[in-house]
Amino acid sequence: MSEGGGRSALLTYGGRSVATGVDGDAPGALPAVGPTPYAGAMRIANPMYDAAFKYLMDDDASARLLVGAVLGEEIESLEPLPQERSVRASPPPVPGEPTPAELFTVRRVDFAATVRTASGECLRILVEVQKARFTDQVMRFREYLGRHYADRSNYDEAPDGSRRHRPLRAIYILGECLPRTTATVLRVAREYLDGVTGQRLAEREEFVKALSHDCWVVQVPLLASRRRTDLERLLSVFDQERRVAGERGVLEIDERELPERYAPVLRRLAGATASEEVADSMALEDEITETWSRMKREKDAALAERDASLARAAELERRLAELGRQSGTS
Repeated sequence: MSEGGGRSALLTYGGRSVATGVDGDAPGALPAVGPTPYAGAMRIANPMYDAAFKYLMDDDASARLLVGAVLGEEIESLEPLPQERSVRASPPPVPGEPTPAELFTVRRVDFAATVRTASGECLRILVEVQKARFTDQVMRFREYLGRHYADRSNYDEAPDGSRRHRPLRAIYILGECLPRTTATVLRVAREYLDGVTGQRLAEREEFVKALSHDCWVVQVPLLASRRRTDLERLLSVFDQERRVAGERGVLEIDERELPERYAPVLRRLAGATASEEVADSMALEDEITETWSRMKREKDAALAERDASLARAAELERRLAELGRQSGTS
């Protein structure tokens, strides 16, 4: 209690605790720089960075919360099935001796999950979560899906001894918007129809389930200021409108926007800001993203110049042909 009978509190902001006045007390010393702190402000690592995303999904509680919220199913357990691949950003200065800055590990996160359905049945499924800043990674996504379908170990034994292929659920978290769909979370669900009458069919077949899958697509740019449901509130941890000025790898969010049950996700991402390994990986990702963006701009410019040259050549050929016809009739 203060001398005037009011209360004082400590507010954690940007890693520092500062005194604030409550109930009429004069506020204590605030940070000299940066925006005015507000109750509930929390800085977290930006999970659109692969390093921060992996750090988040390596935590069982956080992964179960995120996957379960997107799928709309209760996750009983998650068994991580890590996959990784290296992508070279530029050729090594000496063959066979790449520097650390020239290699970047891009990871997708796969899980063998046990979910509890609405009927109370426990179902073992495969869940693939992929995150990309750009929507032109379709071939990478198709390649990963193909590996799941080709993996002969992705099955369970049924009570009668037969093999039952595990259903696949795919979640895509995209840093760019799709060109025609405005849903923050797009769900693509399989539907059984009679091809002759168009009637919807309630029965489900193992043959069809083994050869198709449902998917969910999260469009991160559309999350800005959308907090209509608990799912959108949880996904606000990806909202790039919350980036701290001058720190693309850090978001500042109001923890009061998220339901209490999602607190482990916030704590995990807040903890990532203190990890030196995560920070180094995020800096490397920035460097590689800049390299890819520059290469893409140069490629686009070269293609535009080629198209313009072809158009000029075609126009010249047309004019020459026209001149030839005119000279032949004169």
